[in-house]
Amino acid sequence: MSQSKPATILVVDDDRGLLRLLEKSLRRENYLVATADSGEVALAWLQANHPDLMLLDLKLADTDAKQLIARIAAAKRLAPFIIITGQGDERVAVEMMKSGAMDYVVKDAQFYELVPTLVHRALEQIAREKKLVAAEEALRISEERFRVALKHSPIAVFNQDTDLRYTWFHNLPIAAHNVLGKTDEDLYPQAEADRLVQIKLRVLATGTGVRQEVNGTVNGEQRVYDLTVEPVRNTEGKIIGVTGAAIDITEHKRLEKEVLQISEMEQRRIGQDLHDGICQHLAGIEMLSEVLGQNLAKKSKAHAAQADNIASHVRDVIGQTRSLARGLSPVVLESEGLMAALTELVSNTQKLFRVKCHFDCPTPVYVHELIPATHLFRIAQEAVTNAIKHGKAKEISIRLETKLQKIILTIKDNGTGFSQPSSGTTKGMGLRIMQYRAGMIGATLLFQRQTKGGTAVVCFLPISLTESNQEKVP
Repeated sequence: MSQSKPATILVVDDDRGLLRLLEKSLRRENYLVATADSGEVALAWLQANHPDLMLLDLKLADTDAKQLIARIAAAKRLAPFIIITGQGDERVAVEMMKSGAMDYVVKDAQFYELVPTLVHRALEQIAREKKLVAAEEALRISEERFRVALKHSPIAVFNQDTDLRYTWFHNLPIAAHNVLGKTDEDLYPQAEADRLVQIKLRVLATGTGVRQEVNGTVNGEQRVYDLTVEPVRNTEGKIIGVTGAAIDITEHKRLEKEVLQISEMEQRRIGQDLHDGICQHLAGIEMLSEVLGQNLAKKSKAHAAQADNIASHVRDVIGQTRSLARGLSPVVLESEGLMAALTELVSNTQKLFRVKCHFDCPTPVYVHELIPATHLFRIAQEAVTNAIKHGKAKEISIRLETKLQKIILTIKDNGTGFSQPSSGTTKGMGLRIMQYRAGMIGATLLFQRQTKGGTAVVCFLPISLTESNQEKVP
């Protein structure tokens, strides 16, 4: 196993006897020792070598320590040094310490015994300082890399103490303000600040990170952020603040909205094509079958019955196709409202899937805006489809009501239930679309496994959000 190279000590003193004694004492401690009996000899040695530590006599025959240090520094060859002197003078000691000396030692009776200890202690201090400098440099480089990486990134990062005052930040959208030392209440509108404080207080209280979408006003414009907040702990594990990152996902949300609107348009187009195209062709086939049956009745009752049977099956297909068309393009939603659309959804579900399905609405619930009404209908439609397709439900109930200034839509089934999918899977896309639709209109969506089996999907929508002026769904 290799050992580290011994430290090199340069001893500068015009007393050659003392030089020999110090050299022997330090060599016994396994140090490499070089000696110089004058300032000029020391300077010449330093031109070609660099010691780990120097022991400098305060008074030399050709110069003094102060002048020698200045010349060594000018030559950029200065190493850490300890001053040794035959006389103690506090004023001189203070002056030399100000010049950079690590220690000031008087050549008294214990001097030779103390020197190895002083050298060892000084070298340990030098090693600690080098490690500290290296750590600080590594930290500086790391911070610089971090700053460069984030310079053109949409990610905002920040630290706050337990009073939720900002202690550090980068890329915050409100960075034009004096952020340090301020709280969210000082920087954001009250409603937005309350939401941020609520999230961060929960992290401080539970010690568990939170990831959530939040809205923020920047330069008078509403933006949407994907916010992550984590606790910051000290070496003892105590929470001393929070750290967070926020990504501006406004454009992403806008594109999601456009995709959903395009999907709505495509569903409506397919529904209209089914109704106006396939249904009309099927109706023509039904009429031809009826005419064929009438003509065959004169020749063969059996053949006439078969023709009537064909016409009956065609009528069933027409009914199912029309139900599909109404599901894809719920015209009744625009003309008669959400209650009528949900009633028709229940009727079509019973006809198409042969399951029990009923709709309950104790008192009239009017959703005047088309956008929230459309999203609520699609949530109910998707929940019914999931209950039949995945839950194998035989009975489904839909309930629409108002309580505590909220519209509550509940879909329950008696199926096998489900487990929420992870975000990285392709399964459960319908559930994520339901959640996204709820988020689009400011609603809260809950999935609950019922004690007696089956699933309950509950959507809470503040009534105030159904009364604002919103753009129409294409």
